[in-house]
Amino acid sequence: MRTAELTPTAQKIDRLIRRIDEGDIKIPAFQRGYVWNQSQVIELLESVVAEFPIGSVLLWSTEEKLKSTRNIAGYKIPERGENYPVNYALDGQQRMASIYGVFSQQTVQEPDDTGYNPNPDIFEISYDFISSSFIPNNEVKNVGAAIPLRSLLDVQTLIPALGSLDSKYHQRAQSLASQFLNYEVPVVTIENRNREDVGLIFERINNTGTKLGPLDLMTAWTWTDDFHLLEASNGLLGELEDKGFGGIKHKVILQIISGVIQGTTISKNILSLKGEDVRDNWDRIVDAIKKAIDFLATDLKCLHLDFLPYAQQLIPITCFFDSIKRPTAQQISQVKQYFWKTSFSNRYTSGQSNAKMDSDIERIKEIADGESNAFSSYEYTVTENTLINTKFSKANPLTRAFLLLMAQYHPVDLVKNQRVDLGTSLASYNRKEYHHVFPQAYLKSKSVHHDDIFCVLNFCFLSSDSNKAISRKAPSIYFEKLVPQDTFTDVLSSNVLPINKTIYQKDDYKTFIDRRASEVLSKIDELTA
Repeated sequence: MRTAELTPTAQKIDRLIRRIDEGDIKIPAFQRGYVWNQSQVIELLESVVAEFPIGSVLLWSTEEKLKSTRNIAGYKIPERGENYPVNYALDGQQRMASIYGVFSQQTVQEPDDTGYNPNPDIFEISYDFISSSFIPNNEVKNVGAAIPLRSLLDVQTLIPALGSLDSKYHQRAQSLASQFLNYEVPVVTIENRNREDVGLIFERINNTGTKLGPLDLMTAWTWTDDFHLLEASNGLLGELEDKGFGGIKHKVILQIISGVIQGTTISKNILSLKGEDVRDNWDRIVDAIKKAIDFLATDLKCLHLDFLPYAQQLIPITCFFDSIKRPTAQQISQVKQYFWKTSFSNRYTSGQSNAKMDSDIERIKEIADGESNAFSSYEYTVTENTLINTKFSKANPLTRAFLLLMAQYHPVDLVKNQRVDLGTSLASYNRKEYHHVFPQAYLKSKSVHHDDIFCVLNFCFLSSDSNKAISRKAPSIYFEKLVPQDTFTDVLSSNVLPINKTIYQKDDYKTFIDRRASEVLSKIDELTA
């Protein structure tokens, strides 16, 4: 086995252009299209002339031919023979394509219906010696004082271009050509590495450009004429948009794929997946994802991705519906237990989340094998103090878990005495659907600290109309005059609120928060039992 190598070199611009002309450097099909505009191209040229660094190029040299590749900037470039290795550009595509598009003599692009090819006009740039600046060719006003850059680096085109240029600019033109010809671009070449190694290196690339991820690599590994993983994933997310889950991250999709096929979510294992396994199991994976989302919506009232406490939860739940086609009520109960225990714990925020997800998948397999208490060792970690010190925020998983917990008890509007429409309240995150129990303005008038006012325990489902009716009224007033007295206990219980009227009659905010923390914790006990 040959020793893996990572070789840094510095290559001059004309050398890079020749390598591309010879078909030595290609773009893997998983790379996104060319996205720079002409201003960005000109900024790159200005950096070269100023001798600023423009960033490195990362190449993967391999004899392993990818299923589909593209040429730099879409230009027609010859293919290398079967026995020649190809260098795939993993990073620096935009810079290379810009340099090649501006200076190469190749001006014919291949037909393209994917949106990859840039408009070739953006590469038509001249250097204007009067303004000492790079300008688009169509803005050149004095052809005797400007030189097209496409003519600059090739002797056969430079001589005729100098003939059209005023002789007083010849020296400057030659100096400009020398600056580009002598500029060296850092090129790092990865050799004798398998695709898993390349994937991990690629995943760790961190630069100011558009960062690609494991899904882009898996797209290359699984590419065929009739299956493109990125397009298939985007198509699925488009379907899930109507269900409120169109925003699932591509990384989660990959972890689901790997979890279903091989029971692991670790990056190195994901990148070792065989393309045919992904293609052959795609329909099965899509079916399991849809069943998982239907379960979240129907059984847990999670109608939108915004309310899922942790994205990681979707992975074991999908594996459950893949492993068990017709789950029993007892098996569904175990998955619910898993959901609530992890929602009110720090399981996915305390490190090693991939290993924990793999353990979750193992427990799912135990359920499929007949285990009746697979998640008995899991514990929720939230305490009354945790709840009291948690500020209401969509970004906080505990807030999302708290809203879903309240939804389980069919909340009734405090003023209207009507069942809250969860289809509206939980269809997407809308701050207007959740309001303070002790009004914000009232607490502020009592000099209660801002963070205490926005404690998650001071919120409930409440329509905008009802909130306006309450306004800044003290609880002692609105709980007496606006909350229906004949159903007082039922209305408050449905919102997981303390039912002791004395708390509200005395406007006792501290006791309210303490009692509600206890009420919520007792409900967590119910849901995780």
